[in-house]
Amino acid sequence: MNNKITLTLLFTMNFFVIFGVNAQTYKLELEPVKFVIPGFSEQYLEREVSLAPDEYELAEKLRILLNNNDFQQVKSELDTYYDVELSPALLMIKAQVYFSFKAYNQTIHLYQLVLKRKPQLVRAHEELGVLYLITENFIQARQHFAKAIAYGSNNASVHGHLGYLNLQQHGGLSAVYAYQKAFSLEPHNSQWQQGLLTSLVQAKMHQPALALLNELIAQDKNNQSYWLTKAAIHIEQDTHERALQSLEFALLLGDIPQQNLLIMINLHFEQAQFDRAVALLKTHVKSQRLVFEDIRNYLLWLNQANRWEDSQWLITNLSEQSALSAQNKSLMLSTQAQILEAKNRHTEALAHYQNALDTDPNNQNALLSFAHLLLQQKHYIKAEQMYIRAEAFEALQLQALLGRAQLYINTDDLKAAYQLLIDAKRAYPNTLRIQDKINLLANIIDIQNTNTL
Repeated sequence: MNNKITLTLLFTMNFFVIFGVNAQTYKLELEPVKFVIPGFSEQYLEREVSLAPDEYELAEKLRILLNNNDFQQVKSELDTYYDVELSPALLMIKAQVYFSFKAYNQTIHLYQLVLKRKPQLVRAHEELGVLYLITENFIQARQHFAKAIAYGSNNASVHGHLGYLNLQQHGGLSAVYAYQKAFSLEPHNSQWQQGLLTSLVQAKMHQPALALLNELIAQDKNNQSYWLTKAAIHIEQDTHERALQSLEFALLLGDIPQQNLLIMINLHFEQAQFDRAVALLKTHVKSQRLVFEDIRNYLLWLNQANRWEDSQWLITNLSEQSALSAQNKSLMLSTQAQILEAKNRHTEALAHYQNALDTDPNNQNALLSFAHLLLQQKHYIKAEQMYIRAEAFEALQLQALLGRAQLYINTDDLKAAYQLLIDAKRAYPNTLRIQDKINLLANIIDIQNTNTL
């Protein structure tokens, strides 16, 4: 009798295993890059092109009209000439006047005429790029902004526009340099700040992105989007504790998108910060009912930590239980079984485990937990059946073998227990102290054999 008690203590182990809580990929919802399409400047005479000598009189007349904002009269004056009669300088003025009347197709045509004569005219490329932006021809817009820069443009807006279009068309890395140039020329422009930051993040250039963020946060600590972006970078770097710190700062500044809140809760669960995770659920999510997939992992984490009251609250208040899949319904039943087991309501718990397995025979957590409770309640035949079923799953095999070995010890079938431990050691040679237990069983069996003789 004493030997049996000693062996029971040796082989008693925690059979509650959590399956399905895997490493996840999180993607925070961040603000999109803001972009404002500019209008033309009102600089009507361009230093890069010159008037023909016979145009001086007309140019002076146009200058007076432009100063008086009499664009209709300027248009009328220029329309009396064929386009081929006008120099590139006057064609530029005519294009800008047509733009003021939103005659975009004609304006584009005029700039194309200018560029046929002056293909390296920076201002024409800049303004034609803007026109293509307005008319949503983004490929042409990008090409003309790139040409303007190649020909020497030092305009921050042109670099910023190219950065935005590169970001949209070719990804973050292609946009970094353009946004850096725009930012260096206009460091207080929020568009360039945001564009550069987004480009660095998308290009996974985490250290420069964090350096920029630290500067921006120092200037404006109450900008929630900065903290969210910082959290996103830390998630990319798998530094989840720092990500949580940034998310907590963001939440202090106001509500955050639901997707980000759920990620924040997940991260708290991963860090075993269950009190904070549950508090966030109760404070920020209680007004909404989540689909069961959203809380599946929450249940698994809470069950692993034996927080049965929190699991029950989650099931009662947050889960949408209609039209559950068989797998999720089984998880719900097995969770309720564990809650009942924790309350020592063993008969009800056994019924729930059975229902869980009837609903989903592959519910691994239910299989092993059910087998363990059956063993504790001395339902040995049923427990043996559950352990044998559990051994079919690779993730459960070792614990199922050890559990069945404990069952045989409890029923005084020490030889069967000994053979199972040998099988377990062969399959899992690094199992802690398993050889000691094999040796102990072998000694007891030898003693029993000697006494029998």
